[in-house]
Amino acid sequence: MRKNLITAVAVQICLLAAVPSIIAAETLPNVVVQTQDGTRVRFYDELIKGKVVLINFMFTSCTTQCPLTTANLVKVENALGENLGRDVVMISVTVDPKVDTPAVLKKYSQRYQTKAGWYFVTGSRKDIDLIRRRLGGLDNTGDKTQHTGIVVYGNDATGQWAATPAMAQPKAIVRSVMRLVRRQSNN
Repeated sequence: MRKNLITAVAVQICLLAAVPSIIAAETLPNVVVQTQDGTRVRFYDELIKGKVVLINFMFTSCTTQCPLTTANLVKVENALGENLGRDVVMISVTVDPKVDTPAVLKKYSQRYQTKAGWYFVTGSRKDIDLIRRRLGGLDNTGDKTQHTGIVVYGNDATGQWAATPAMAQPKAIVRSVMRLVRRQSNN
């Protein structure tokens, strides 16, 4: 099991090269997605524009990587404290929109007791695939189990973007993200 985890992390680090270091606002799709509360929002305009965000890909029926990733991101959420929702937004995008309806995502988020400021989103297959492609999280196999295991994070206002393995130490993820918040405050 440990060898598989180490191999998975090594693969994830290699995948970081696939994520653009700078993501232009024009490349982020402004498609309509639904949150776990059933609210329809524009992916770019309402969830990302002008904000510092963390984005990961997941699906609720996953029994391997997603539960571990979500549990790790709960630690990130807790470490962010009052910055979550105010300075930083977390977005988990399902790679299985046919199954992961807003109600299913709501139940999933409740299972992890996530807080306001962390959105679980779904949409049409076409729109979800576009989001994944633009953020470097879509391979050509169509296999939902291949959903990168990375967290893309960035500051849309400053155009600074990066990625980290989703299983990185929560404090390390928070340090990286909070640097982007401070840079936004200094501009």
